Amino acid sequence: MTNLNNNSIKPQVNRTASDTPWWNRRVFGNFSFLDYLIAKFSKQVVPESVLALHQGNFMDLRVFAKTALAVDNDRFTNYEFLLYVKIKYALRVGLDEYAGLKDSIELFQVAIEAKNSYITIDQIEIRYRSSKQQELYDYVQTRLTSDEDKTQFRPRVQEKLAELLPQIKTEEGRNAMQAYVEELDRLAEHELGLKLLCLFKAYQLADYSILRIISDLVSTLKEEDVTNHKTLVSLVLNKYEVFEKLGKIIGLTDQQNNPNTYARMVQYITLGYRHKLSYVKFEELMNVMRLWYKPYQVIEALRQQYTPKEYKLPKAFSEPLPGIEIYEKYKKSLTDKNTGFTYIDFNEN
Repeated sequence: MTNLNNNSIKPQVNRTASDTPWWNRRVFGNFSFLDYLIAKFSKQVVPESVLALHQGNFMDLRVFAKTALAVDNDRFTNYEFLLYVKIKYALRVGLDEYAGLKDSIELFQVAIEAKNSYITIDQIEIRYRSSKQQELYDYVQTRLTSDEDKTQFRPRVQEKLAELLPQIKTEEGRNAMQAYVEELDRLAEHELGLKLLCLFKAYQLADYSILRIISDLVSTLKEEDVTNHKTLVSLVLNKYEVFEKLGKIIGLTDQQNNPNTYARMVQYITLGYRHKLSYVKFEELMNVMRLWYKPYQVIEALRQQYTPKEYKLPKAFSEPLPGIEIYEKYKKSLTDKNTGFTYIDFNEN
């Protein structure tokens, strides 16, 4: 028989809240204060998908940065070169005093570079005036002012020349017509060459020698410092009557037709002669950096969202970004200290 009064059997004791340590008591629903502290001060783990996204874009940064380093050059930080880059940007977007000048500067540059062709064409038209020669001049004028595809200009003029040459009596006259068409061919090689010839004729430019005067002025500046705008204005003022004759022909408005505008045009063209080839390489670098900027944006966004305060971050999240030095260098170099305006576009918007 079992002894119900056996002292070895002890009654069950129920614990009260007061028997539980204070830090383990339930104070937030089913959670203790200890649970709360653990939850509050423990850091979350970055999701695997985020880690993969960060890694993939980081690898892209490395590739683009390596290419950028290979193209980057110390001459890109030269003051004069950076001035040229800023002017090209201002022309492209129509910024401030460069607004509406892009087409006019292009025509101005063609006038200088192809001056010999324009002068030769004008001299031939003045000197050789037989009926058949005039017929060729008139035919050229018709083709210039027509809306037809300008790629057809050269073959059609050649056909007309072949038709008229046998009807020109003197060898000198025939040679002149051949030289005339050769100069037209040279102009056609310029994208705006024929357009400018048409404008010269439309505005009846009387003295083509002004092109040589302007070209000579630009040539004298090829080895000079052209960063000082006031100095260039003074040079333009010495020949201003020559520049002024070109104003309407190259599409300048009355407001633009002034010494300041011509000084900017001369400065841009002179800088272009010096830095044209370097600019091609610089644009190559910037194109790489625009590709670089896309993964850079992704990584920056991830690092801002997953901060070390809230997340247990892997080492990769603190590694320096490949190529960031190049980006910051040109961002700083091409940003105006006074206005904060940046003369470069990394596709940031």
